[in-house]
Amino acid sequence: MSDPFRTRRLTAARTGMPQCGLRPGQILAKRYRLDAYLGLGGLAVVFQATDLRNRQSLAVKAVRTDLDPAAHQEAVAVLRWEAQLLRRLTHPALPRLARFHSDSASTWLARDLIAGLSLAEYAARGPCSPHLVHGWALQICDLLRYLHTQSPPVICGDIKPANLVLRPDGALSCVDLGAAQTLTRRPPRRPRPRYGTPGYAPPEQLGNWGHDERSDLFSMAVVCYELLLGVDPTAEPLQFDFQRLDAVAPMFAPALRWALTLDPARRVPTASVLRSTLAPSTLAEPLYLGYGVSIVTQRDLLGVVVRHPKLIENALTAGSIERWLAQHPERDLGVLLHNLRVARRGAAARQRPLDVFLSALAPSEGGAMLRSIPDYLVFGSIPLRHWRVWSRPLVLTLHNHDARPLRWELECPNQTSAEVRLVRDGRMVRQREGVLPPGGRTKIELVAAGKSGLQRGHIILRCGTHTTHIPWEGTATAGISVGNQFVARLDELDLTRLDLLPALEELLHRGVLVRWLRAQGHRALATELAATLKHAPLDELTARLLVGRVLYHTDPVQFPWLQLYGIDQQPLSIVAGKLVQQTLELENRGAHPCVVAWRSRCTWARVDGAAYIIPPGGRQIVLFTLTPPSSLAAGLQAAALEIQTGNLTIPVTLPVQIVTERWWQRAWRWLADN
Repeated sequence: MSDPFRTRRLTAARTGMPQCGLRPGQILAKRYRLDAYLGLGGLAVVFQATDLRNRQSLAVKAVRTDLDPAAHQEAVAVLRWEAQLLRRLTHPALPRLARFHSDSASTWLARDLIAGLSLAEYAARGPCSPHLVHGWALQICDLLRYLHTQSPPVICGDIKPANLVLRPDGALSCVDLGAAQTLTRRPPRRPRPRYGTPGYAPPEQLGNWGHDERSDLFSMAVVCYELLLGVDPTAEPLQFDFQRLDAVAPMFAPALRWALTLDPARRVPTASVLRSTLAPSTLAEPLYLGYGVSIVTQRDLLGVVVRHPKLIENALTAGSIERWLAQHPERDLGVLLHNLRVARRGAAARQRPLDVFLSALAPSEGGAMLRSIPDYLVFGSIPLRHWRVWSRPLVLTLHNHDARPLRWELECPNQTSAEVRLVRDGRMVRQREGVLPPGGRTKIELVAAGKSGLQRGHIILRCGTHTTHIPWEGTATAGISVGNQFVARLDELDLTRLDLLPALEELLHRGVLVRWLRAQGHRALATELAATLKHAPLDELTARLLVGRVLYHTDPVQFPWLQLYGIDQQPLSIVAGKLVQQTLELENRGAHPCVVAWRSRCTWARVDGAAYIIPPGGRQIVLFTLTPPSSLAAGLQAAALEIQTGNLTIPVTLPVQIVTERWWQRAWRWLADN
């Protein structure tokens, strides 16, 4: 079994002359003269060099050529990555990049030479003064805060004494960013290798479980631990003598112990929070959102979420919220930064950024101030379960009385005699979840079905560790929900409802209408509808004619039984600007005469004759004229007509293919006109 704490960074165990394609005395790019060797690493060799233009000393870092091909390719990528970072980062503790060069012979970069001693040399001399270590810790925090608040954040990845140089003026510099990572919202196509030095890197980094800003804080605390106690942490990785640390540096040992927590979720969240713990005088910077709105504390943030949610959403999209959280000295806001990332990773596709942010703000333990209105659900009459149809929706309102956002989850448990479902985007589901801002409300629709008779049950509302059972009851009968009306028999339909026809069409599409008619004893009518649906496509016209056929049994005068002939599914080809006439035939199959009025729903379709009276069993031929304008774009168009008879409106759509007039057709028309 492989060691989870192994590192991919090589050690400088080789002796002798390193091979990198370069040597002292050589001049690079006609400008940089290599003077002497400074050091040797697992992937590169470092030279002291002189810029011949301004006579300044530089450090030249060159990739070793004595590596195997895979390791050499990786070393080139690491050096290129470090050059890219140094090119865009500007901080007193980071060297400036002078040049990067890569060809088949050598790969190198030239940067500022940081004069001074590394902290590794100080650590080798024995324990350092707590006062000195405290000052160095503050400087490292300032550097990490700068890196972690970049866009995207930069994770150093290899904080250790050998990479930290103390200059003669007492300032620290980090001289190696080869192990750095950037925290992008989307993972890169090619993830960079995660380097780390055992003893300094935290468990999540060495175990390749993913690391973030908290990993750098752990490494920084290990460096301080080594400097204070004179203990080499690489000898026994992740083993710390906290009692001795408390005795040596009682003033800031608690801050270091917090940063040395092995569990990143319990570790100090940001460099700003750690610095404020080391130096409590740190003040929070306000975040300006525009229109005179700014936030300084978490209480301000909650207030703006309620009053100005759009401003918060804009700040989330721009990334300014995350940078402000990373700079804030308050612990809870530092933790919020990581909670926001976790919530974003677990968010559904196309979920609003504000909802994701509210989910991150919500406490994991929930709250007892989430109320449901009503607290007892009465469905009344519900359909029989075996019909595979649901009752009319019942609305449940959730209200957050807490001063914090609250996450909620609704669940409908399984029952043998009845079923309750939650409506989400027109679908019936067992579970729904969401988050409510302080004082927020949300309305949720529920539907039910069950076996015959009185049915009871409950749904479960969870908010963190708090659980509420909301009871419900309903009586299952042989009926269906038509819109917002529950009917047990066909003659109970409210024929004056405006949503009657669309509601019946929906039941027809779902197959519920045929099953219900058969259960009510209208077997012949149900068989007729089923036969039509089997042999004809259920388009808009067919659905409306079949619904009219059903309503004819209830009121044959207001809902005549009509049949339409002559509509071809193939599009009619017409040249734009030309006139074409077509005919349709309408049959009255009912026992009463009916008055039929035609109406055009587009400007270039016209019906000859305003209205017709069709006797029982009679037929009427209707002539209509299509004159698409010359400006109409070529392609498939629809000529929309409408039949009005009694309370029944029948849409008729004729597919028309508009084509462009050919040259010979234009010539023939010109000859005919002349």
